[in-house]
Amino acid sequence: MLSRGFAAVARQDARVLILGSLPGQVSLRDRQYYAQPRNDFWKIMGALAGASPDLAYADRLEALKAQRIALWDVCASARRPGSLDSSISHASVVTNDFAAFLSAHG
Repeated sequence: MLSRGFAAVARQDARVLILGSLPGQVSLRDRQYYAQPRNDFWKIMGALAGASPDLAYADRLEALKAQRIALWDVCASARRPGSLDSSISHASVVTNDFAAFLSAHG
């Protein structure tokens, strides 16, 4: 199955870029970064940046951006059955355009 990642979440003045690999099945279904309830990402971001999992998703993203934290994935797309990173077919990986991202956020 070909999975496609999400657009970057970032303000132009972002200073920190948190990278994931590729959204898992729950995230793809819900169209949200780190939507898997067992993933502690939003709990950690709640403690560090006020992006608590108790907030609505859009508000969590705004909280990250307010702290100048950007969120993106290494892979723009890749074939991966399921959600495990170890299942990503390396030959199928298309990386995101980091040169363009860094140029726009530098």
